[in-house]
Amino acid sequence: METFCETVQFYLRHLEDSVYPVMTEDQFALKLFPMYRYFLTVKLGVIKSLKPMLNLLLPRDALRDQVYDSLPLLLAGYQGSLEALFITRVLRQILEMSFITSSPVPQMQLHIIFTELHVQESPRAARGVCSRAPAQQRFSSQNLAEIVHSFIAPARSYPKELMQFFLSQMEMSKEAIRVGTLALIGAVSPE
Repeated sequence: METFCETVQFYLRHLEDSVYPVMTEDQFALKLFPMYRYFLTVKLGVIKSLKPMLNLLLPRDALRDQVYDSLPLLLAGYQGSLEALFITRVLRQILEMSFITSSPVPQMQLHIIFTELHVQESPRAARGVCSRAPAQQRFSSQNLAEIVHSFIAPARSYPKELMQFFLSQMEMSKEAIRVGTLALIGAVSPE
């Protein structure tokens, strides 16, 4: 779909050179809108179906390993053009269900998840650390709230690992990273 839309945009930029029957931008938009609505509905359906799906998959060893093996691919979406909020919501669901089903995430992947979420969390920290997803996606208020909630499940199920991660972030030389870490510690700490 992405390639198709890019091709349509290319076609529209070169409309005057076209020898094919001419469709205007409005005509393309009218044809694409039903697909957009469908994709949006599917995307929301995916988010809603993840918890029950993970509830069935994570307790089974072979399937749990496959779910966790797919985490690097999911995290790579932060670097691509995928919407950061969608990725964060999927990560949150996985972390929450790993706690609920007592299906621990492998230690190596936990650190990677924590690191990616932390980079997404702090705009000031991320400016000097990475340039992944566009800033308007990474730092949307919805994504930031979702990131805080994503750290709550590990605070319950992996408190030692999470505190070690936070400590390592506090030892960084960049003040913005330390400030972002303190904000996260405050957000996941019970009142």
